[in-house]
Amino acid sequence: MNRSFAVIAVSLLALSLFPYLIPVPSAATCPTYQTNLIVDLVDSTPKTVTVGATVVTRVHVTYPDGTPAVLAPETLSFLWRGSAGDKTVKNAPVVPTGDPGFYTYTQTVAEDFPTGLVTIYVMFCCASDAGGNFGPTDDVSSDTTITPSDLSKVEIGPLTTEVTTTTTRAPTLQELLTMYAVPIAIVVLVIIALLLLAVRTRGKKKK
Repeated sequence: MNRSFAVIAVSLLALSLFPYLIPVPSAATCPTYQTNLIVDLVDSTPKTVTVGATVVTRVHVTYPDGTPAVLAPETLSFLWRGSAGDKTVKNAPVVPTGDPGFYTYTQTVAEDFPTGLVTIYVMFCCASDAGGNFGPTDDVSSDTTITPSDLSKVEIGPLTTEVTTTTTRAPTLQELLTMYAVPIAIVVLVIIALLLLAVRTRGKKKK
């Protein structure tokens, strides 16, 4: 009887602890079922943008033996880090490119993103597959990948407003005549009238 009770108690304890035996990401470690996922490429384009523009980042996720990984879910977290500060985008949707292991992440640069030279990282332990494997084991950018040709650095400029400038030019003779035709005619008539008056006055004096 006591033995049966002990078996039942141990079974209940094991069932209560079962959820804690499933590997889940933590702040300190990146647990996994079999092996950790690896991000070996992080490449962003274009290299120069302004606030409001769109940046596309291509990543490659594999297993340690080089086999392409299939993400489940198809999300990754990204860190945008620059001298002006950091911006974290968690669980951003990524789209398969058609090449095994390759995904693209599209992001519009908002006003709360850092400006200047910014490095884009795939964040620690944000990738997972259907088998319960997680990765990467550290934040990964083009500075730390094994792919020499990738570049996840982007120069972000501030939001610019279009300024319309008006170019002035000298008016043509025809435009001047059109604008001042009436005043010129009045001045000419006044001059003629004054001349006639002067001639008439001079003629009377001679008589």
